[in-house]
Amino acid sequence: MSVKRKSPTHYKEQFVDEGESLWRGICGFQIKKKLDGSYRPSSGAFKSTDLSVDIASKTTPEKSIRNFAALSGFLAAVAIRLGYPVVEAPVEDNDAHALVKGKITKGHARKIANASEWVVGPKLETGN
Repeated sequence: MSVKRKSPTHYKEQFVDEGESLWRGICGFQIKKKLDGSYRPSSGAFKSTDLSVDIASKTTPEKSIRNFAALSGFLAAVAIRLGYPVVEAPVEDNDAHALVKGKITKGHARKIANASEWVVGPKLETGN
C-alpha cells in the first residue's frame, strides 16, 4: 500500500516582478570574446533547468559573485516574456536566491544572454 504525502499547505510560491533585476554568476569558460574585443556571457551560462539567479534588490554584487569570474544581470521580464516564471527560492546563506523555472532552450538562452549586461565584468588574465 502506498502512502500519499501531502504537500505543505503553508508553502506559496512568491513570483518575482518583471521589473526586478536578476543576477547570474558566470564561470570563466562561459565568457566569450566578441569580434570587437569585448566579452559577453555565452548562452550556455543561461541554458539550464530551473536557472539559479539572485534578486538584485536583495543582495550586493560582492555577495552574488562569490567564486564566479563575472556577474551578469538581466531583467526578470526577459525570462517571463519567454514563458519562464521567476520565483523566489531562498536558500541557506542566500535570501536573494530565485529560480527561473523550466528548461531553458538554446534559443531562449541566447536571447537572455543577449539581453544581459555585466554587473561585474570578467577579470581575465593577460599574458604578460
